[in-house]
Amino acid sequence: RPGPRALICMCNASSADGKKNDPTINRCIELLSVGIIAGFTVVNWEPHVSASPKELYDWRDRMGREHRAEYYRMRARNLALIRVLSARATVRYVAWGRLVPYVPLTYKVLGAMSLDGTRDLYAFGTTKDGAPKHPMARGRHRIPAGAEPVLWRPAHEKI
Repeated sequence: RPGPRALICMCNASSADGKKNDPTINRCIELLSVGIIAGFTVVNWEPHVSASPKELYDWRDRMGREHRAEYYRMRARNLALIRVLSARATVRYVAWGRLVPYVPLTYKVLGAMSLDGTRDLYAFGTTKDGAPKHPMARGRHRIPAGAEPVLWRPAHEKI
């Protein structure tokens, strides 16, 4: 529907596609339904989606060893796409929980999401160590329905 759009960056974002949602996407819909956001786009930290974090990291390791040049081209295209989508978004969420290490790729993704620090980055909530919560956080870490977004990285803060 027309109106403001959000961009959400996750790790192992979803197994959904343009035709079917999955629990992660349904949860994002629920979390964003309380505001003015009319829709959202999901991007992934890596240019690969898997339901299993182990499979994602195995893929990453294998690509880095066996297909390094192709892997770096895929990452560059993913970062360019994130940057284009971020420029079109009204609000940007980072929601990868503790799955993403602070490695050079992470800083590149944060740069693309924030348009090099010129836009705020929000989270649905944060872990005790400050990581942006994944929408599917469980138990006492579950993000309550109607929770206000958290300003996670203000614009112009060094990333």
